[in-house]
Amino acid sequence: MLFSDFIVPERVYIDTTSFSKTAVLLQASQLLAQSQSSLDTQELFSAFWKREALGSTAIGHGVAIPHIRIDDIIKTYGCFLKLKNPVDFGAEDKQPIDLVLAFMVPSHETQQHLTILANIMDKFKHSDFRNECRNADDEKRLYELLTQ
Repeated sequence: MLFSDFIVPERVYIDTTSFSKTAVLLQASQLLAQSQSSLDTQELFSAFWKREALGSTAIGHGVAIPHIRIDDIIKTYGCFLKLKNPVDFGAEDKQPIDLVLAFMVPSHETQQHLTILANIMDKFKHSDFRNECRNADDEKRLYELLTQ
């Protein structure tokens, strides 16, 4: 699955106001709630928070991939946040997070969920790609990088 299959330009955001993991997860929840009228920001936030309680979704090198499974959706939705203020996400490498790709999949899509996680890990393992994301000045450029 390509990133363009579940991320649209309107859900790519340069965040200048979040200073905590809580604020980042809330921002991601707000962006994803816009995907479908039946979605509630607080319910998504609660689901993300419960997932984080199981273990940090930080994958190292300043990247986190918060992900949840939701009953009320029929397709996968994602968002990308570039943080101006890196935040502590409890990463094993102790590096604060400044790149966040959050997504939600339908509850029954186990294989798709795992495929997306693998694709994200594969893309963000490359330092050149991470640096390009960090150096992007606007959301349009970030979307181009994610979907190329």
